[in-house]
Amino acid sequence: MMTIDQQLQYENQGFLHLPGVIPPGLVSRLRSAFDVAAGRERGRNGLGFFDIPNILDVDDCFVDLVDLPTVIPILLEAVGPDIQLNHTHARVFPPGKTFTAAWHSDLVDVLGIDLANSLHFFVKVHFYFEDLRPDQGCLAFLPGTHRLPVDFPRPQIKDIDRSPAVVKIVPRAGDAVLFNTHLLHMALDNDSHLDRKSLIYAYSHFWLKNYANAVPSDLDRLATTRLRRQLFGIEEEGVSYFDQRVDKNAEERHAYSSLRAASRRLIHRFRKSSSITSLR
Repeated sequence: MMTIDQQLQYENQGFLHLPGVIPPGLVSRLRSAFDVAAGRERGRNGLGFFDIPNILDVDDCFVDLVDLPTVIPILLEAVGPDIQLNHTHARVFPPGKTFTAAWHSDLVDVLGIDLANSLHFFVKVHFYFEDLRPDQGCLAFLPGTHRLPVDFPRPQIKDIDRSPAVVKIVPRAGDAVLFNTHLLHMALDNDSHLDRKSLIYAYSHFWLKNYANAVPSDLDRLATTRLRRQLFGIEEEGVSYFDQRVDKNAEERHAYSSLRAASRRLIHRFRKSSSITSLR
């Protein structure tokens, strides 16, 4: 779970840098599998930035990140016990100008949510398996802007490296960066001679429609725990779609939902057989 410092930072600044949360052995597996897949995909995409499609089907090591034990307790606080994986990106950003809009929220086109007051609606985690240099297209944030309304004008910051309003994250292999996706952020220019590689996993609530790339093809083999089944969008039988939870009260909730469903069926049968109902 989050420490008190992490809680305060996430609530008030909108992001967390989590150093060394990926075990070294997994870092090595991720790097090797990513490079092989990126080499195959690069030939189809030319020189621009690109995503490796359906990364969860490329290698099991990418599935192991979905419920990483060092990160999932923090995610459960950042989103809630009804958490679900929403989408994934395995991204290669070659040297050059940034591909992102300057200081953007990922959620500006989302309707029906007061984003400035829905701090636990949508979260992204960037996982890193290589050290980044400060000039290698790092993520940068404007802390606290996740509390601003959607129509707040985008800031114009001329000298990003010297602005006190900007926080730039320079991660090392094994780090993760978790942030509220309404927080104003951008990828800076990649002025190095190296690709910036990252794995991006987005999480939201179970009731929110997820993308196909958030669900591995081999569910029977990979969805081995209740948490994974929920993360991959598999409903628990007998539990309301809006009541899917992974927490200590899950068994009680399941029993209550089953009792409620049974009660509804009993009432329905009674009404169907009732003469009063028949007369209506």
